[in-house]
Amino acid sequence: MTAASSCCPRYEADMRSINSLLLAACLLASPIALAVDTQQPINIQADSATLDDARNNAVYRGDVIVTQGSMRLTGNQVTLTMNADGDINKLVSTGSPATWRQDPASGRGQINARAQTIEYHAEAQRVVLIERGHLDQAGDTFSGDLITYDINRRVVDAGRREGEAGSGQRIEITIQPRNRGGDN
Repeated sequence: MTAASSCCPRYEADMRSINSLLLAACLLASPIALAVDTQQPINIQADSATLDDARNNAVYRGDVIVTQGSMRLTGNQVTLTMNADGDINKLVSTGSPATWRQDPASGRGQINARAQTIEYHAEAQRVVLIERGHLDQAGDTFSGDLITYDINRRVVDAGRREGEAGSGQRIEITIQPRNRGGDN
């Protein structure tokens, strides 16, 4: 106990309230980070583009970079499809490899992914890695030919692509130990 807290119980109560408010603000700010990403405009850089309003899609070619808030998708070619309302429905990136990254709401560190093909389903908030997929966060890794990551639920589903049972790449998973309050 400090001299200030023993002689000033009001000061101690105020500090507990302030600390509680600061902790609540930090916890609330974390989930908002991801929600803010989806409300940001999508920016695209590419060497060339073909837009087809009749089909509600666009194809971007040549070192394509797509950003939305903390989300970044890259590839040699990105195909964008929109729903009937004109909102982005899906982005499909192909590359050697295509890459995706985002700062998650959990605060556990940036999520990085790569694959030959990456599908980003905007409305469903889902990323699908196809062929030589690799997903990494804070040293935890998933590798395989088909990896689906549900961004909102923070769920990874990894396996072989359909029709590849008994062949193709098996999944590999590495999970780092968590620090348990100073236990070594």
